[in-house]
Amino acid sequence: MSATVSRRAFSAGALAAASAGPARAQAFPDRPITLLVGFAAGGGVDIVARAVGARLQEQLGQPVVIENRPGANSSLAAVTTARAKPDGYTLLVGANGMTTNAALYPSAGFDVEKDFVSISTLGEAPPVLAAGSGFTGATLKDLVEQAKAKPGELAYGSPGAGSSAHLAMELFQRAAGVQLRHVAYRSGTLAITDAMGGHIPLLAVNLPEVVGQAKAGTLKMLGVTSRARNPLLPEIPTVAEQGFPGFEASTWWALFAPAGTPADVVAKLSAETRKALASEELRRNFLNLGGVATGSTPEEMKTFIAAERARWSRIIVEAKITAE
Repeated sequence: MSATVSRRAFSAGALAAASAGPARAQAFPDRPITLLVGFAAGGGVDIVARAVGARLQEQLGQPVVIENRPGANSSLAAVTTARAKPDGYTLLVGANGMTTNAALYPSAGFDVEKDFVSISTLGEAPPVLAAGSGFTGATLKDLVEQAKAKPGELAYGSPGAGSSAHLAMELFQRAAGVQLRHVAYRSGTLAITDAMGGHIPLLAVNLPEVVGQAKAGTLKMLGVTSRARNPLLPEIPTVAEQGFPGFEASTWWALFAPAGTPADVVAKLSAETRKALASEELRRNFLNLGGVATGSTPEEMKTFIAAERARWSRIIVEAKITAE
């Protein structure tokens, strides 16, 4: 083979290699995409996944199928996604458990930073601290005073050990210098029922779960843990503005793909997801849920995930929290 022919062959091969990525991204997707959800249908993560999936389906021109695989605080769906072919057709809508399960469950079976690539954050909603009929105070200040007077006696209920609401309260106890008694329920609904019935004085759950009670006044909202007041219920003050500047904790949702998914496919999915989240319809859906649509680049989400993992894993270890 002559040198000229060899150079031509090399140039053609290099051109083909350089154009393979964009061509693949342009063709993607050419069949249905599956979004796995690690929680049962009807819950907050499922509602978010269906809202985002419907918008992506419209934009991408391919079906986006929601598949619910609840179990082990979403670990079952996470492991299933991590083992899927990394081609962009199997994705995971994950929440806080993606960054805390490894510390909570010795047998979680996945590493969020090694087994997944980040696509985009989706949104967030704050846990809220509420008082039931059995609480004699009316404000967060009253709670702190009572807790300091009787360390470890004032009880609060949460949706379960290691839940985002539980961890937010662990963070609050450190900030306030108090010790509360945690009562883990199997769900937020059960904890809400007991708080309303006076069986437990305090409650920590995600805001979407108590929007109805907040509007009806059947539970007293003491504070949201987000950095700013929630636009759905702006009358509820933040914990930060009540004497704890800088306090922040949130329940978040994000889109993940298996590690090894081509970068051009990830980039396209991220761009389309951010486009979906910018729509007025989807922003309104998040607001009605008590949340706020966010959106990020893969790099921004990767940084966020690493920070969340480090922050909450330290609290889980220090507080000796286990979920098994």
